[in-house]
Amino acid sequence: MAHKWNMMRDLEILQERMNSLFGEVAQRRPRPDDVGEAEIEHADWHPAADVYETDETYLIALDLPGIDRDGLDVSLDENKLTIRGKRKPPAEETSQRRAERVFGRFVRSFTLPTVVDREAITAEYKDGVLRLRLPKRLEQQSRHVEIKVS
Repeated sequence: MAHKWNMMRDLEILQERMNSLFGEVAQRRPRPDDVGEAEIEHADWHPAADVYETDETYLIALDLPGIDRDGLDVSLDENKLTIRGKRKPPAEETSQRRAERVFGRFVRSFTLPTVVDREAITAEYKDGVLRLRLPKRLEQQSRHVEIKVS
């Protein structure tokens, strides 16, 4: 038996596929609330970052191959962790046949939860990857207190 064609259902399927496609693209680019609008405008590229959480710490890893360690600027302002730097183009002058690497300034910012121990944050740059360790602040143990009502 032949099925009747349902144009509206086909349009719904197409819309779901388009939303899925654009959702994947949007996830690859930093969102404006992750990086300030002004920072996005002045950055030439945005390094890929992974964020992990354990019971004791948050871990952030950024891919920064070709970046000089001395050119990295990692700062904390209030609860906003910002990583800035610049990847310089190669000095040799040759005719370029193909260009896939990106050069110039980059900025990535992360809003930290209030439970981070700001004094214990550490950073290590090795093999082109910047690893930041953000220990969670130990919350004070809550204790039960009897309050006398008069």
